[in-house]
Amino acid sequence: MRGIPLTAVLLLGFGGIAIAQVPTIDEANLEQARQIASATSEILSTDRNIMNYTQATLQAVTGDRSGEAGQLAQIALGNGGFSMGSAPSLGSVISGGSLSFAGLGNGSQGMVSNLINGLQLVKTISGLINGQTTQMDKNYSALVNVAATVTGLVDSSQNGVKTRSSAFQSGAQRIGTAQDIKGSIDQNSQIMVQTGLTVNELIGAVNTATAAANQENIDRMNLITQATRGLEYKSGQ
Repeated sequence: MRGIPLTAVLLLGFGGIAIAQVPTIDEANLEQARQIASATSEILSTDRNIMNYTQATLQAVTGDRSGEAGQLAQIALGNGGFSMGSAPSLGSVISGGSLSFAGLGNGSQGMVSNLINGLQLVKTISGLINGQTTQMDKNYSALVNVAATVTGLVDSSQNGVKTRSSAFQSGAQRIGTAQDIKGSIDQNSQIMVQTGLTVNELIGAVNTATAAANQENIDRMNLITQATRGLEYKSGQ
């Protein structure tokens, strides 16, 4: 047998190498790669949406909303109107303190002045003057101050109720207008604070009424004391 020429052998070897380097397409692997790429794109899109929602939620629950909640900040006290916290102390007046107009509304001050002028037409019960006063005279003077203070407080409270009612109605119209959750929460918190202040005003009014009612007991005890002293027997007098 004749041998294969060396040139032929070399050509066959190079041909095999060339054929081995020809690229081939695996349709199954290519389809799998397409599906992975599509799923990855959908996951990335979902992640972007979640991030957007997270940022929107963060913005809705953080930050300053004082502009929205601040609109409700003055409804309990009627935008600077009468407040029992700044009213004259009835207890101080009952215990002999001087009459004070501080804290009363302007209209109430005029009413109290007129009342005092009317009651003090009678200067003393005993008729004594020039500093000679009896306990009854002191009681009468205290009663004038108490009556004037109570009158001023009642009138100021009534005016405060009207102003406060109007402020609450105006504030109710702002409920539901907040732009996000944080604004709604802050508005609700402000409403709760204003409700607490309103309840505190009610407590002050009840305390004032109780103190005024107790004045009758004080007057009765003074009368009993004066009557007892008048009936005492003192030898030589």
